[in-house]
Amino acid sequence: MLHGHHMKKRLIKNKSDIYFVYPGDINAKTGGYIYEKNILVYAKQNNINIKKIVLSENFPFPTKQDIKNFIKILDNIHPDSKIIIDGLALEGMFSIFKKLLSYNVIALIHHPLYLEFKGQRLKKFLKLEKENFKKINKFIVTSKNTKDLLINKFKIKKNKISVVEPGIKRLKKYNFYKNTKIHLLTCGSIIKRKNYLFLLKVLKPLDNYTLDIVGDKTRDLNYYKNLKNFVITNSMKRKIIFHGSISDKKLAKLYSKSDCYISVSKYEGFGMSLANALIVKKPIITYYTETILNTLGVKGIIYFKKFEVAELRNIINKKIFNKYNFKKLNTSIIKNKRYLLNPEESAKKFIKSI
Repeated sequence: MLHGHHMKKRLIKNKSDIYFVYPGDINAKTGGYIYEKNILVYAKQNNINIKKIVLSENFPFPTKQDIKNFIKILDNIHPDSKIIIDGLALEGMFSIFKKLLSYNVIALIHHPLYLEFKGQRLKKFLKLEKENFKKINKFIVTSKNTKDLLINKFKIKKNKISVVEPGIKRLKKYNFYKNTKIHLLTCGSIIKRKNYLFLLKVLKPLDNYTLDIVGDKTRDLNYYKNLKNFVITNSMKRKIIFHGSISDKKLAKLYSKSDCYISVSKYEGFGMSLANALIVKKPIITYYTETILNTLGVKGIIYFKKFEVAELRNIINKKIFNKYNFKKLNTSIIKNKRYLLNPEESAKKFIKSI
């Protein structure tokens, strides 16, 4: 493994080498990192030598020193080597694109970063993406919708783009005694894009439910603090449980115990946690995007199209808290036959694409 912030040894230049560049901790339980770790694990198990280059967690807002460290690494890589670069890292490298693209770069895009932001930051990323994406010769994206976005918004030729959907690990199923309380589940890091405060406002006056929230609590501590204060102020402590990052076993138990998965995230590159719910046949309520529609289909899925508290609350009351309608929803999700790749199938397809 080569660390961008403290490289000690020179690399041996070999044009057949494959490098995988990503920032931060690949063991973090986010969809993007799970996707990338799966590829690296598969490669190792199958004696495919992919060299990891781990950059600072500052990306996509690197310091000058972060960039200098990466340039030192580039200088020791053969120009014909394949360099797969995670989008989070890539979009912090626009200042060195001329040098970077003298190499055989493969851009791994979960979704363009302009979708993460608002205001001037959105405009800045969108401008840089439009100027620089067209210079890249090969992309791997995680959904057909991201491919369409690159073609239509960024004018990328479709033959430059390969779609490799994430591999969804099959969770073990556990049996739980069903009581009268509705168990809701939602997963994702505690960040503003996941829109948890909106969900708490929706659930505030409702009774006879619990909401399990699974996801890293450390990425935006101020936002997490705001959520906790809202829960305390509105006497919701017995209803809302923040689990943080948990083991796969505990996650599997929460999926098994849940009655319904709910997502109010503003944007997802694929929706791996939603896909988990589909595989274990739990009804889903989610914000509508073309990407999520493509991931999940329609059977057993309720889509809402506006972030309006009263509207979503009404959907939950009618479709989840109403026993008759909820029974129909459970019957419908069982009929949903959307096939999702397993981790090995996804990684195998990714390796073939590079």
